[in-house]
Amino acid sequence: MAKKFGRPFARAAGLAAAAGGAGLAIGAFAYSQLLSRKAAKRGFNQLSDEDALLGKEGAHLKKEQESLWDRLLARAMGDAAGLEDFYDKPYYPSFFDGLQWFFAKKPEKIAIDSPRGSRIHADMILNEKPSDVWVICVHGYCSSPRDFGGAAKIYHEWGYNTLLPYLCGHGDSEDNFVSMGWLDRLDIVAWVDYLVREYGSPKIILHGVSMGAATTMMATGEDLPANVICAVADCGYTSVWDEYAVQARETLHIPVSLLYALDAVVRMKHGFSLKEASSINQLKKSKTPTLFIHGDADDFVPFWMLELVYDACAAEKEKLVAPGAGHAEACYQFELYYGAIRDFINRYLPEE
Repeated sequence: MAKKFGRPFARAAGLAAAAGGAGLAIGAFAYSQLLSRKAAKRGFNQLSDEDALLGKEGAHLKKEQESLWDRLLARAMGDAAGLEDFYDKPYYPSFFDGLQWFFAKKPEKIAIDSPRGSRIHADMILNEKPSDVWVICVHGYCSSPRDFGGAAKIYHEWGYNTLLPYLCGHGDSEDNFVSMGWLDRLDIVAWVDYLVREYGSPKIILHGVSMGAATTMMATGEDLPANVICAVADCGYTSVWDEYAVQARETLHIPVSLLYALDAVVRMKHGFSLKEASSINQLKKSKTPTLFIHGDADDFVPFWMLELVYDACAAEKEKLVAPGAGHAEACYQFELYYGAIRDFINRYLPEE
């Protein structure tokens, strides 16, 4: 599909870019399809909470109404068959169990002000047994806190509290754009400060998946308090530019040079460049011990990015390769994944 439609699109886009100001029109179009609130509401994230809890019966994909770009992006997200394919995955029952647990816990809704000037939102699940350990669970692109239910459940069983923020342009977020982790990193710092302010001397763990992993890595490059004892970055990308370049070449089959039009729009609207939004550059400043996880069959955030982010990290670090795991699928190798995470966390949790 991508080859059939990508080349005509690339030719048309190339002609438009050559027309001067039309290049910004291309950038604006790409922005609307990749970085808008509408773009974030795709795949499973398009379902209401009620429909999500219905499982397969809640799927209301109207494929005949999907645009070409929607179909191409579905392919890019490894979801070529839409929700039907997702429901048929062998790990779906485990995912659904986490989803049901999350809603049964009735998370508390909280909101604070971010230093970047926005009101930001999160779901919070306190453990029934008082604990000073918190995990900030950071979701991925076209996802939400509810999709982190499986990991939140495990952390709950370990006796921890969980805070699950909504990233820019997703769910309860009041922003209408997706920053792919770059502005979100400032929100994570704000959530850390909130926990320190409200809960005395908490011990805080950051855990992000995909875009959430990039957000986590970017946040560790900021001046975090010693309360942040460690981080887990599962299948995060080296930079936003690199990730889009991979998808442009390998999925959409369009010239990477067209990203400059998108970059120009992002710089005009939000004041940063896709190249500036770099996990690698942030990790070079990190003081937070980090466990890097990646599936070796991941071709969405390609596996080769693991070595680059790992090597860039200036802090104590460890890596885990999940054999045969595709994008964001390492967590379904339960014993390997959570065993490594618990061993890593225990190194940095002071003994009671």
